[in-house]
Amino acid sequence: MKNTNFYPTMWSTAPYIPSVMTAKYAAETHGVELILRNEAAKTLNVSEMSLNITKFSAIDEQGNEHFIIDFPGQNPVTLKGIASGNFIRSKSVLSLPEGKYTALRFYIAGWGNQFKYQDGVVESANSFDRLDFQIEDGFTVEDGNTPEVKLWFDFAPYQWKRHFKPLTDLFIGSKSQKPRLANSFGN
Repeated sequence: MKNTNFYPTMWSTAPYIPSVMTAKYAAETHGVELILRNEAAKTLNVSEMSLNITKFSAIDEQGNEHFIIDFPGQNPVTLKGIASGNFIRSKSVLSLPEGKYTALRFYIAGWGNQFKYQDGVVESANSFDRLDFQIEDGFTVEDGNTPEVKLWFDFAPYQWKRHFKPLTDLFIGSKSQKPRLANSFGN
């Protein structure tokens, strides 16, 4: 039998060499983080939206609308709340003229839109043609501003008990009304 020497450290890199550490802890470009709120979604306890966005615009303090970008033939985009840790990055927001902006408006197509509520119920939302989101504390575009914007959506977090609903419905039964005739047989 032939012995073969094997040196595993030959191809590995040391995890704490300076080039690896500088790449990990390098100063990142600080982008602007915007928290977007929709009062109707907040009162209905919406936790997630799947929207077929066609246009995207910003509304300034005077109420003028500035279109940012068009989405031809876009598939539905999923918007999740802050609690999920998901956000949307946009570099095109900074193409706006200088000024202070108070809201972002999403124009949506008449198909493929859904709201997912706090308790996990999914509902079609195709009756809207646009949704406005207020920017918390506003947003000012200036010359020499940061190269990207993070959009966070302030939605209601999911309820932890929604995962157990199918199991509880199995043992306890659903709280939905059953026809009286179906319950009268066998009792």
